[in-house]
Amino acid sequence: MADPSYSRLLTSCQQFITDFFQRRPFLATSAVGLSLAAVAHVVRSYRGFLALGPGGLPYNFLGWAIQAAAQPIARRDTRESRPFADPRVFARYAPHGRTSFLDGEVSARRGERPDVPSYVAPQRQMTEHADASRIKAMKAELAGSVGQHAELLALAPSGLEGPKHQALWIGEAAGKPAYLARSTKGEFAHVHPDGSSHLILSLADAETATAKGWVERHMLSGVTLPLSYVLVYAPRDEEEFQVWKKLLAASIAFNTASSKAA
Repeated sequence: MADPSYSRLLTSCQQFITDFFQRRPFLATSAVGLSLAAVAHVVRSYRGFLALGPGGLPYNFLGWAIQAAAQPIARRDTRESRPFADPRVFARYAPHGRTSFLDGEVSARRGERPDVPSYVAPQRQMTEHADASRIKAMKAELAGSVGQHAELLALAPSGLEGPKHQALWIGEAAGKPAYLARSTKGEFAHVHPDGSSHLILSLADAETATAKGWVERHMLSGVTLPLSYVLVYAPRDEEEFQVWKKLLAASIAFNTASSKAA
């Protein structure tokens, strides 16, 4: 048997809604329309979030909500190279921030940039993915670089993308630069399932790579992540793979420069 107090409350609510629509039909209809539009937007956005694939945040509605909550502090100028040349940020990445570690010139990337949706995380490109063999080769490059710099680097599960992703870290015996210790705890490179990757470059190299169309910043770069934490687009062919290797080598050189000098 229904609780009489609950029945009275339900009746009162129904009567209030009926009266509201009768007294304020335009306002009531507008409120319903806006509510439906908001729900439709959330559903669309959540589906887009799932389409990115797992990475970093929980792969569910909670993950979507976390990245949505971070939108107000996210940066929108991720494809601009000018922030890397701002003298106000130089001190944070001294003494090597304005040094280029790229081996030779980097040509401009062909064609348009890939589609990178404006979710705070995970950051992924939805077009122009790398093929499986090239992604395997990229991961092999990460592992191989540890052998070349065993005293400085470590390969371990990513703290940013989750344990299924291997990442390059500054080794325990090496000193972590302040910009890494405060943000990523020493992680500075990892590869994604789409063939894109995240690298931390020097300010000078990030400026060059952005201007040449190879990278864009993370939306939290310069907020909670180092300013030069960039998304490198997936290599589409062998020539672009060689550019990626050059960027990886520059990232390793920059992030270990202080340890080598010590």
